Amino acid sequence: MRASESQIKYGVIGGGALSKSLIGKLPRKARQIGPVVSVSYRNASRITNVMRAGHPALVEELDGIPIILLHAQADQMRAIAVLLEDAKIRWKGKCLIFCDCDAPVAIVHSFRALGASTAVARQFGIAGKIMLEGQPAALACAHRLAAELRLRPIEIAMGAGYLFAAVQTLSTAVTTPLVDRAADMLRAAGLGDKDAVKTATAMFEQSIQEYSHSGKQSWAWYKGEPDVDGIEAEIGTVAEDFRDLFRELILSSFDHFDKHPEIALKLKATRLSALAAAGTGRP
Repeated sequence: MRASESQIKYGVIGGGALSKSLIGKLPRKARQIGPVVSVSYRNASRITNVMRAGHPALVEELDGIPIILLHAQADQMRAIAVLLEDAKIRWKGKCLIFCDCDAPVAIVHSFRALGASTAVARQFGIAGKIMLEGQPAALACAHRLAAELRLRPIEIAMGAGYLFAAVQTLSTAVTTPLVDRAADMLRAAGLGDKDAVKTATAMFEQSIQEYSHSGKQSWAWYKGEPDVDGIEAEIGTVAEDFRDLFRELILSSFDHFDKHPEIALKLKATRLSALAAAGTGRP
């Protein structure tokens, strides 16, 4: 038997690995999740069976639900959005929460134009925490969602979702190759494979721990001036395909902390001299 609408907290729409998203992690009580909608009724039935909550429904049934949770993969998002937009749903006063998925700006704005309050709730790789962003009404609903999931909310400014995502990219997709590169350099220095990986990882972790305690003052050259000849020697020993990037990363650190401009000029001058020599064929 279906729960009455007064007992239902959420309506759900989406597809893909919905059961692995925040929606699928909600306490499994039938009275919490009501209508579940997908691109087909058959798919909606499959979702409810996996989640063991809610009931498969047509999109119009979401009209009676004040909070709608949406999860969809990138290739499904447009189809799910069109399904919602074309339905006879009274959006004014409703909260639409995008859960663990990218919420394209154009789609978010289209639902706001229809009268909905929107928010994004997303896991970001740190256990026990959840990122929240959105308009006040939907954001309040997202905070309640976080409480039910027993997750600590990290609230960011509205519209800063892509900036937060950029931090994720910087700390994961960009950093991992640097750790791997460091391990390769340690192998070249004579360490065995396991020791190289453990040592490289420990070095990065140490820097992160020091930064968490001392902030920018933990930077190796914050107080002391670096040895420019030593830096040039280091640059000269790394693999050629990494040499220019290694130099730029060092220069970027000087610029970021507004330190050692004279050292930066020397490093840039050395690079220009090397380029000039390469262009003329001189050694």
